Amino acid sequence: MKTRILAKVMLIGSLLLAIPPMSSAQAPIPYHRQPYFIDSGAQRGRTENLVAFREVVRVSGASWLQLHIGEHNLGKKSYVSITSLQDGHMQRLDAQSLSEWQNSTAYFNGDAVEVQLHVAPEDDNIFIRTTEVTVGEPAQLIVKPNDICGNTDDRVASNDPRVGRIVPVGCTGWIVSNGAHLTAGHCTGAFMQILQFNVPPSQANGTIVNPPPQDQYPINAGTVVSANNGVGDDWAIFGVNRNANTGQLPVERQGAFYRMSRDSNPATVRVTGYGVDGPGPSPGCPTCDFGNNGPRNADSQTEQTHAGPSLGETVANANNVSWAYRVDTQPANSGSPIIIDGTTLTIGIHTNGDCAANNRNLGTGFENDGLENAINGFVGANARYVDGSHPIGLHDGTTLRPFNTVTAGVTAVPTGGIVSFVTGAYPEALTINKAMTLTAPVGPVTIGQ
Repeated sequence: MKTRILAKVMLIGSLLLAIPPMSSAQAPIPYHRQPYFIDSGAQRGRTENLVAFREVVRVSGASWLQLHIGEHNLGKKSYVSITSLQDGHMQRLDAQSLSEWQNSTAYFNGDAVEVQLHVAPEDDNIFIRTTEVTVGEPAQLIVKPNDICGNTDDRVASNDPRVGRIVPVGCTGWIVSNGAHLTAGHCTGAFMQILQFNVPPSQANGTIVNPPPQDQYPINAGTVVSANNGVGDDWAIFGVNRNANTGQLPVERQGAFYRMSRDSNPATVRVTGYGVDGPGPSPGCPTCDFGNNGPRNADSQTEQTHAGPSLGETVANANNVSWAYRVDTQPANSGSPIIIDGTTLTIGIHTNGDCAANNRNLGTGFENDGLENAINGFVGANARYVDGSHPIGLHDGTTLRPFNTVTAGVTAVPTGGIVSFVTGAYPEALTINKAMTLTAPVGPVTIGQ
């Protein structure tokens, strides 16, 4: 039996129907972990919500702190709040969000936070015990060949809402049109923990400053799919859990994402990311090289961008596809988007610095079959994609060549499959004659006339 929908349908979320080039490298955020024990004791709810326990955690000299909570019971409605004494930024964690944060907190600026246990009236035997604290340290220099294509670093400050910083590994990650996030494969592992957006300037010596907890998202390790096989096959795709304070995903809070293409050949590309920074060589500092071997500055590991000429794509085989470009980058730019300049369309992921040797930098292109398959499978098996505003005129239902009509998507999807819509208005009548799931991962969708 066919169902023909003439009225408008709103989708928000899901509806069930030579010289080897050097890796651009991480710029790890320096820190150490140390024991730190607090015990709230078992607390019982009363007639109203109450702060049953509070204590200040302080580690003298810390640049930032992250608490790790061991045994705990937060019941159904109780929660713990952590507040930086330096800037007042606060995170609220209940039983669910604490689990999603893997029993750890966001990064808090300064050397002290106040912990409060809020007990709901209906809860009993509520407690928390901390075991360790991660202590941020001042920025450290790394000795790597710089990825600056020329005598000057031409990157400038940027505020692209699509692009975030991954800590503590020190890489760049970004939002794409199916709700996933991309970075370099060599950025993955135990130290790829938190994706941060709206990052403030660093300290004068390059030590990072963290955004408020509402702009930090725990990376879901179970969603990571990646390859780390060198130039042309270095990529990762991942998801994050919702923010504990806002309940939002990055695309919901940032309100922006990048589309992707395997069919473009731009003359000029842009790379935006969180590379290190500092002064370049000068008579007063002949060994300085833009934040690698020499002092860093307040721009270090904050969002910066530069555009330059594309040098073309090389397809070595189905799983080895690289782009070359003369664009300034630095360590911690790893994972940055390779953007067609002046657009929100991307062609790949920045991964490698090669300017010192060959006056170019490199990344993995979306024609890499492994990468493209991982992107297409992110929302689930048997997915077809619809995007009425994608600028490429080729349509096969993948994320890189999405259908531009609802009819094409629902016709092509297998029974029981998924049709994933990019946000927008689709003024069509919708006819459904088989089981499928409709999803709108990056914003509201209107279907109908």
